[in-house]
Amino acid sequence: MIKNSFSTKDRGFSPFLLCSLFIITLLLTPAIAKAAEPTIGGGMRFTLYAPMAKEVTLHGSGILRKQKMMRQADGNWTYVSPALASDMYTYNFIIDGEVTQTEPAGTPVVRDIDQYFNYFFVPGWPADYYIDQPVAHGRVEQPWYSSNLNGMAQRRMSVYLPAGYDDDTTRRYPVLYLLHGSGGDETSWLSMGRLQQIMDMMIAQGKCKPMIVVMPNGNAEIDAAPGESPYMNAKPKANNMSSMTGRIEAAFPREVMAYAENKYRIEADKQHRAIAGMSLGGLHTLYISANNPQSFGYVGLFSPQTTNTLNDKKISGIKKLTNGITKIAGKVPVVGGKWEEKLDGKFEKYDDVVIYDSLDQKLAAQFYNPPYLYYIAVGRSDYVMKLVTMHRQRLDAAGYKYEYNESEGGHTWDNWRRYLLDFLPKLF
Repeated sequence: MIKNSFSTKDRGFSPFLLCSLFIITLLLTPAIAKAAEPTIGGGMRFTLYAPMAKEVTLHGSGILRKQKMMRQADGNWTYVSPALASDMYTYNFIIDGEVTQTEPAGTPVVRDIDQYFNYFFVPGWPADYYIDQPVAHGRVEQPWYSSNLNGMAQRRMSVYLPAGYDDDTTRRYPVLYLLHGSGGDETSWLSMGRLQQIMDMMIAQGKCKPMIVVMPNGNAEIDAAPGESPYMNAKPKANNMSSMTGRIEAAFPREVMAYAENKYRIEADKQHRAIAGMSLGGLHTLYISANNPQSFGYVGLFSPQTTNTLNDKKISGIKKLTNGITKIAGKVPVVGGKWEEKLDGKFEKYDDVVIYDSLDQKLAAQFYNPPYLYYIAVGRSDYVMKLVTMHRQRLDAAGYKYEYNESEGGHTWDNWRRYLLDFLPKLF
């Protein structure tokens, strides 16, 4: 009789120990997702193997948002969506209250602020503009430029150069400065916004002019996207209050524009210069254009945050405080050094709040020789709708002309990509 090659008795294992090892293995086994699969009815099937989970939720964009998944007897959790309209959809999984899981390696992943998502496209309009298509492709550079913002020596931007840019070294191009929202960085419009694919497709179809698109990092706390800087190791945060003190807007002309328009073949005049931004980038766009009234011929505010609660009265108080501190600096002795050294960097953010004061006067200067296009877009359920309405009332009261696009939906990339598709053909 041939002896079994593995016996619990011969190896010294008890059935209880084997059972314990099995349970431990289950506990330590990570949840495993199966790539989302299209269904016959036009929906998508999502599957996650998580036998020890008590609750699993699909955390997705659009109608995929917060969908409860069903536990199956084999340890899998499933959700089948209804038919999906054309778009880019992002998703991950919430397991017992924590976002912990995306699809296996090899499936496409995108980062939005501090979370990673898988994504897929449902073809048609508008997703055909978000998919890599067999058309002439532009390219993206990500140069570092000199900066003194927030004590940094340099910062990074992303720059889209249209197909053919390198072929004719005498040709100059119009420029769009495209700004991201709170928690974003210089990669946001490339990843979540699909800027490169949109530009390639629209230029190839003749729906917009070939142009250079400059995407700066508008987060005052970091010099580049997380993990992309050899100088800093900062994690992204959704709330960027330090980017709402005027520093980004004040530095923009002297740092971002000066660098881009010196390095690249840009037609550097109002007729060929546009600026647009979403959410926090809308705040930056509004005040950069208002403080540089004859620099931008085209202005785009996508779901814009139109105020940061700093009104003229508050700004006046901050300026008095700053001036008072500056006056006593150097006159009052302080242990361990001079006041100027102790205050270095502490109050610099207050110097730039003047960016936000006297908006009515600044708009009057901007609309004295008005932009060719002043574009505002927002979703009906967007939480900034009240702010947008107040800004429109300010413009209406003064008789300033603008184009308004009110869409369905809220404060989402689904809308911002579509606003870009609507905005681009109107430029130049």
